[in-house]
Amino acid sequence: MLHQVGFGVKFIKDYNELNVLRFIKNYAPVSRAEISKRYSISKAAVSDITSRLLTQGYIREVGVGNSTRRGGRRPILLRFNQGAGYVVAIEIKRSYARVALLDMEAKVHDLVKANFEEGCCFDTVMQAIVPVIKRFLNSNWVQNARPIGIGIGIPGIINYDLGCIKVSDTLHNWENVPIRSLFEKEFGLKVVLENDVKTMTLGECLFGKGKNYNNLVNLWIGDGIGAGIIINGALLRGVTASAGEVGYDELGFFIHDRTDFPLLYRGQKDFGDILSNKLLLHSAAEAIAQGHQTSLNNGELTLDRLIDAGEQEDPLATRLLREYANLLGILCINLINMLNIELLVLSGELAFKSSKLIEFVRERVHQDILHEPAQAVKILPGCLNEEGVVMGAAGLVLEDLFYQDNINVVRYRSIFK
Repeated sequence: MLHQVGFGVKFIKDYNELNVLRFIKNYAPVSRAEISKRYSISKAAVSDITSRLLTQGYIREVGVGNSTRRGGRRPILLRFNQGAGYVVAIEIKRSYARVALLDMEAKVHDLVKANFEEGCCFDTVMQAIVPVIKRFLNSNWVQNARPIGIGIGIPGIINYDLGCIKVSDTLHNWENVPIRSLFEKEFGLKVVLENDVKTMTLGECLFGKGKNYNNLVNLWIGDGIGAGIIINGALLRGVTASAGEVGYDELGFFIHDRTDFPLLYRGQKDFGDILSNKLLLHSAAEAIAQGHQTSLNNGELTLDRLIDAGEQEDPLATRLLREYANLLGILCINLINMLNIELLVLSGELAFKSSKLIEFVRERVHQDILHEPAQAVKILPGCLNEEGVVMGAAGLVLEDLFYQDNINVVRYRSIFK
């Protein structure tokens, strides 16, 4: 029975090997003696494991450490060879895709933006992406490295069993297209498909502001709004894969006095309709035309100019950002009180660039009647910026090898053996 479920000598050997590889990756440079002490395994076993990893190229010897107080031979130090494997990460949007080549530490080695017509079919997008990936695969470094897989972040609710989009307001004509199997057929690699905001959230958790937190929410704002949720270190997807779709929360229940939002509110039904960059700029343009005091003008109105004006405390820009932040703060309060998280990350161009927005959101959250969770949570802008989704897509491929508590020995064997 043990042999059938994989817990024989071979399983234990591979389990120890992956544990050692993880330890070297996370704490390098380390010596064989440190590994032996950490895992309470013999020096002979450690020597056997590290010998295999050196032969396969997954680790390197990088010099010698200091002797112990007793003196003796100085230990040889080991380091993880991040370039021994590669990941392809893809972010797909309405009119473009970002395609990136990364190593096993999620360091970006190449990134290409492929443009296409908004509303085009999936085949057209594949035709734009495939040549980029093939160019990556022909590079000298990649040809000498092992493929780990392809991660894809895409707008919509995902059918994980079929590897396709179930529902998407952005790419509704792609629903039920077998995206995962088409990429797997083209490249012969494992493909992981995930919602783009959830993907970005994983990126912030593994490589960004959330590295030291197990419970967090990443709230993305752009042309709409969505949340990614990490609970106990794992993405919360939900029974229908729609966890975090806060853009569909209806405004009516939360807005008691609609005159509190005179510049932004025009009878919108839900938060996704009112919390968008397009509406923010449209509202600014209307206010300028109505003669509101401002240094802004409609001929040069962009999101960057609006943000810069807000940083300079321009009257109109400040009012708009405060209205926007108060609405955003309502959503933040509900997420904080419901999930009692440690960290709330705000992502998207507006959050990355506007310190005023972050300041106003914090002020609104700290006004909540339930003080303790509001005081405990940290509210920070994301740090991965435009690379957030491709970093997260790399994380989708790497997490069960290097970042999850439960070690995937079967997958380790399939890639590293």
